[in-house]
Amino acid sequence: MQKAIVLINGAAAAACVVAACGGGGNGGGAAPLNVVAATVDSGPAAAPGSVDILFVSVTICAPGTAICQTIDHVQVDTGSTGFRVLGEVLGAGVTSDQLQQATDASGNPLVECMQFADGYSWGPIKLVDLTIGGMKAASVPIQVIGDPAYASRTIPSACSSFVNVPENSLAQFGANAILGIGNFLEDCGSSCASGAQDGSAYNVCPPAMAPACQPATMDLTGQVQNPVAMFSSDNNGVLIQLPSVAPPGAIAATGSLVFGIDTASNNALGNATVYGLDSAGNLGTTVAGLQAFSSAFIDSGSNGYFFNDPGLQPCSGNSSFYCPPGPTSFSATITGTNGATAAIAFTVDNAVSDLGTNAAALPNLAGSTGTGLAGDTFDWGLPFFYGRSVYVVFEGKTALGSRLVGPYVAF
Repeated sequence: MQKAIVLINGAAAAACVVAACGGGGNGGGAAPLNVVAATVDSGPAAAPGSVDILFVSVTICAPGTAICQTIDHVQVDTGSTGFRVLGEVLGAGVTSDQLQQATDASGNPLVECMQFADGYSWGPIKLVDLTIGGMKAASVPIQVIGDPAYASRTIPSACSSFVNVPENSLAQFGANAILGIGNFLEDCGSSCASGAQDGSAYNVCPPAMAPACQPATMDLTGQVQNPVAMFSSDNNGVLIQLPSVAPPGAIAATGSLVFGIDTASNNALGNATVYGLDSAGNLGTTVAGLQAFSSAFIDSGSNGYFFNDPGLQPCSGNSSFYCPPGPTSFSATITGTNGATAAIAFTVDNAVSDLGTNAAALPNLAGSTGTGLAGDTFDWGLPFFYGRSVYVVFEGKTALGSRLVGPYVAF
């Protein structure tokens, strides 16, 4: 599952591949509010088989009420923005109908097409109170994917034209929900706030489908938001910490998702090097013996390293992944817009062999970018996170340990 975001700012393996310091302290011995366990496992019971997918649990409530549901197996994605939940997993506490529908000035429901690198998702924008661990945000705009109330509506052709693969069911999506906590505050930004729209992002859908859904502009505050940025504290970024995983893989791996950067004793930037990102969230990557990849990004929401290498043999049963005859080593250099560089060594295994181990955490899984991403793209997916502390600082935000203004990453 290659869930890299494709919108402006920015499924099982077989489918594709501290009170005194801003709220995150230990409260005199209590567990920090700003950290939750994050686990790589085989996915939700109703759609098992995931590999290299990082999950947390999130609680959503109808705004201002105790009508709530805790959603498990929510994918953690630093390559997208916003919380999106599958409509079919709701109902064990709260239904989509009980959530407040977002509307335009005329009262027409707002519905979004979300384009990922491996498909698209369609569903209405709703408002929820959202809790992760001890952190809460109120009236957060989210998307309910595959909401049956909109299943029969005409999906704009511009929605499916990028990658015509629907991801509107749990079987297609491979996770109960997705938590987009990338570098940006909104999922589309200024390009959706003004100018002509084509339906590939926000739409208004009048009742009774008369007229049909129409493209719509969407101001920044109405767009699906990065929920962490809406917390009252520890809201300038996130830190993901995962243990090293020995090849070929492990049945599971558990680490931490920490909110805030340099806001508490458990999220200090410390000696991590900061790498600036451009306005699209990209940095540079060069790989010895290959082209320079100008559109590179670090993305916990992709389940492998994805890049084009004509010398690597694709798998016969799934050409999305690489299947070299044996482990193949690479040497790469990551370069931030601030000039900071990092030398990175990584290995590509035979994907069929690794997947045959039935492990959920595969450190050497890799594939090509396919049709969903440009040829100069290098997607540093979840394997990059194993054995590292990776910091993601939001646009316009700063951390005490760096003078650079976000967006940037550090590790």
